[in-house]
Amino acid sequence: MKRLHSVERATLVALLLLTWALRWVVLLGAPPGWRDDDLIEVYTFSARILEEGPALYFPGASGHEPLFHTLRAAVVALAGINQASARWLSAVAGLLAALLTWAVGRRIWGRSTGLLAGGLVAVSFWALMYSRVAVRHMGALPWMLLAIYWAWRMLREPQLCRRRQSVAVLGMAAGVAGGLLTYYAGRVMPALLLTAYPLVRPRRRRWRPYLLALVLGGLMAAPMFWAAAGTAGADARVSELAVPIHSLRSGDPRPLLHTTWTTLGMAHARGDPEWLYNLSERPVFGALGAAAFYIALLTALYHWRQPAERLLLLWLAAGIGPAFISLPPSSYGHTILALPAVYLLLATLPSTVTQLPWGLSRRGRRIAGIGVALLLWSLVAARDLPDYFVHWPNHPMVRFLYRANYRDLAHHLEIHDEIQDLAVGSMLFGPWDKVALQTDAPNITARIRWVNPERALVFVGGGPTHLYLQREGARAQPIQALLNRAAPSPPPPGMQGYWVEPAAPSEKAVRHTGAGTPTGAVLFADALALDAVQWVPLEDLDGPFWLATWWSVHAPLPLPPERLIPHPPPPDVYSGPRLAVFAHFEMSSEGEDAEGHASEVVHIDDGLWLDPYSLRPGDRFIQFHRFEAAPSATVPVRCRLGLYDPLTGERWRTPSGDDHLLLHLDAPRLP
Repeated sequence: MKRLHSVERATLVALLLLTWALRWVVLLGAPPGWRDDDLIEVYTFSARILEEGPALYFPGASGHEPLFHTLRAAVVALAGINQASARWLSAVAGLLAALLTWAVGRRIWGRSTGLLAGGLVAVSFWALMYSRVAVRHMGALPWMLLAIYWAWRMLREPQLCRRRQSVAVLGMAAGVAGGLLTYYAGRVMPALLLTAYPLVRPRRRRWRPYLLALVLGGLMAAPMFWAAAGTAGADARVSELAVPIHSLRSGDPRPLLHTTWTTLGMAHARGDPEWLYNLSERPVFGALGAAAFYIALLTALYHWRQPAERLLLLWLAAGIGPAFISLPPSSYGHTILALPAVYLLLATLPSTVTQLPWGLSRRGRRIAGIGVALLLWSLVAARDLPDYFVHWPNHPMVRFLYRANYRDLAHHLEIHDEIQDLAVGSMLFGPWDKVALQTDAPNITARIRWVNPERALVFVGGGPTHLYLQREGARAQPIQALLNRAAPSPPPPGMQGYWVEPAAPSEKAVRHTGAGTPTGAVLFADALALDAVQWVPLEDLDGPFWLATWWSVHAPLPLPPERLIPHPPPPDVYSGPRLAVFAHFEMSSEGEDAEGHASEVVHIDDGLWLDPYSLRPGDRFIQFHRFEAAPSATVPVRCRLGLYDPLTGERWRTPSGDDHLLLHLDAPRLP
């Protein structure tokens, strides 16, 4: 390999500086916040390693390989969990991917192709996306590129086959790169490297060292596969995504044909449909970039007898192959191994142009090649950089999925330190909204109650409360009616702020009196009291009707320690709530029998639409149980209310030993 001359060295240094800057600039703005997978991988894998030690395989989140999380655990140990530590390893992997793309391109196709390919990876939307999130995808690329680099050298430079270090490096890179220890899409790597041997046509038939290297790679990955084999539900993600294969086995090839056709058009027609990783369905290239890519692809197919073109075509096919058999089609994550191949293929176009019979001098050809290279790089940079740093992070769907509103709220609370007690709206599909805000604002002293505004409101200390809700969130009509006063200070972008007065039950509300509280309300587990129950007046008899329940917190709730569980959880691990209200009511059109039992079916709406771990003594909350209207909705009912642990089924008891309260309610009425 030729030594770097001064111009190439300076260009490479500039390329690496640009690559790192693009992966580190405006870290708080793109992506605009935290998504579930970011937090799950950092908190339940990397941080868990620091608590419990390393693992060979993580069964949570449908199965994860250990290497990336283990390396990041060392970063988290030094810097804690924050934006920089969570995403630093992805940025480093992105930098190495650009550097090694240059090295592979230079080794196989020459200086200019290597520099252009590395430069394209540096500014690519696709590469930026996975270099700036906290998920593990980008961690597979450096190892894959290292494996391909050494595989080519061993196949084309026979003297390397005699060096043990060459065998060791290729074996290590193949074992890790194959995604075996990093990301499951890389499991096409063993097939790619095995197929590369006959396609690249080694200059000497020294297959034993090459095969030995691949065996060493397999041995490196064997312990992880052994651990996964003994884990129930291991690699569940592969089965979840392989819907086209399941359909094909059932005799329906249409899903497979659809995903294959869509993926084949990801360069020009439809890219990744997920807003999490793309402007939905935005193709990899614009019109001119796609035309240049297909010209380069046709050129490679025309020269398919050349070893370099064979390797590149094989690499491209293997890289996009996982998206043929999985959902969604054109997924940038499932095709991550094709990323360097795509830009290497595009980077071969300038050299093709200079070889055409233009009748130019050698200097003229060089100038033409540089011009085409600059044009290609400019086409990609001018489209991808604004799309990534401006258009994508500011799209409403992206802001919602990445919890940008909670990041803005974190900054708001840091500025307004006079707000010490407040409530924040959350859909409560898990603890990750709370974790996201705590991660963005670890030093705030505000005490936050988390509530689902679709069904509940909380009143801090039983009095007026600062409440912040996302603009996009749905709210039940009874709750919307209580939100009639704006917060004193303007809310952060994307949020609505309210100053909510406590909602008191009317005189018609039903109260079940008992001992243990100043108000005489019945106390469950010496901590939580049911104060009142009341129907919300119906808008019409054909729509849903609502039962409002008022509760007050009298002591710390006796809950088990809160533990973060990845989603989906590991097999046989419960990840749901540990406290819920059961509301069972019985409607009778003909009264009760002699034993007091209702003659109609029992209707159920269980749930606790707030985070019980965030409640404090003195808080009160109101929540609304929803029931569908029925012909018997106009007759009296009996209602059984209580609290229970959804995991164990154990009910909380009153001082008298009862596990529920029985209330007699009048029929819900129209206003």
